[in-house]
Amino acid sequence: MISYISGRVVFVRGGAAIIDTGGVGYKIFAKIDDSFSVGAAKTFFTHHHIREDSQDLYGFETHDELELFQKLISVNGVGPKAAMVIMSAGSVENIVSAIVGDNLSFFVAIPGIGKKVAAKIVLELKSKVAGIESTSVLEQMDISDEVVDALVALGYKRFEISKVVSKAPSDLASVEDRIRWCLKNLAK
Repeated sequence: MISYISGRVVFVRGGAAIIDTGGVGYKIFAKIDDSFSVGAAKTFFTHHHIREDSQDLYGFETHDELELFQKLISVNGVGPKAAMVIMSAGSVENIVSAIVGDNLSFFVAIPGIGKKVAAKIVLELKSKVAGIESTSVLEQMDISDEVVDALVALGYKRFEISKVVSKAPSDLASVEDRIRWCLKNLAK
């Protein structure tokens, strides 16, 4: 099983790139953006998808992206290509937020995803995505913040905390007031 690839981009077309890893080129389906230029160094966490008629590699820049992709393809009716379309529709945080918040319209707006598949994604993954905790919003805050530490100690997940702490009023002076405000809003 191929789980990690690092090398230079030698060709890009559509949603795939060929990565040279010391003389061997691997075709990897990935979110293609401006950083994919021929000669650029790229590193991917990969999902090696094997079927009886093909073997494909799907690449992701972070392990959180890979983990979310693997959870998406575990849903009946969501194959790897549909999962890549979903992954291209937003960040890990946005997709996890849509799942946790029962936001079917987020998924229905994605080409090829209907109401039934959107409902399956939300229903089947709601309890499974809690472990995917990307900290990009928290990295913008002071990670050592006593409020975040206190809420984590109370059992809240970092992606839940990041949504609430970022909306906390700036006029709350004490740590206790901020924690109280966050607890009220996490309970909603």
